[in-house]
Amino acid sequence: MSNEALFAHLPELTEQLGAEHVQALVGRVETYSIEPGTVLIRDQAPMEAFYLVLEGTLALSIELDGHTIELGELRPGNWVGEVAYLSGSPMSCATVTATSEVKLARLSYADFEAMVAEDPIAACRLMHGFILMLIRRLRATANDPVLDPDGQLHIHGDPSVPWEALVQHRQSVLAFLKRLLGGADAA
Repeated sequence: MSNEALFAHLPELTEQLGAEHVQALVGRVETYSIEPGTVLIRDQAPMEAFYLVLEGTLALSIELDGHTIELGELRPGNWVGEVAYLSGSPMSCATVTATSEVKLARLSYADFEAMVAEDPIAACRLMHGFILMLIRRLRATANDPVLDPDGQLHIHGDPSVPWEALVQHRQSVLAFLKRLLGGADAA
């Protein structure tokens, strides 16, 4: 697959990272497609990359005591792989399966580390987006789960984050960290 799908989302990525920093990401990702039903990531499998959904949807689930727990779907603009990276344990925490044809951008953890060294502002803004997604997903899973008659646990809520929710203003990363850590005058 060409970078066509990636470049279709260049405005959103540019808004998130800043025009002067978007190339730090674009130059490091590879794009490709997967078919419906393809398992991109298996729960508890080793991880070595972040994946950005460019087109299509991915289903998130975990297996617990022989039951599948559906966590929701992720749509374009959402990343997976951030939990393994941020936790320091490069293991997946969910199974991620394509529910349609999905176009993805893959950023290896090694390439992200290179981005941290070469363009820390771009890396910080991308990390800010990961944190926003994690907060949204945590809030979505706080809704009351439902156990269906077959013993399937369903967590209602939308863990997918729209592109526009990841856009940040140039000064917002510092303010965000101050708010996150409970600092005064974080507005």
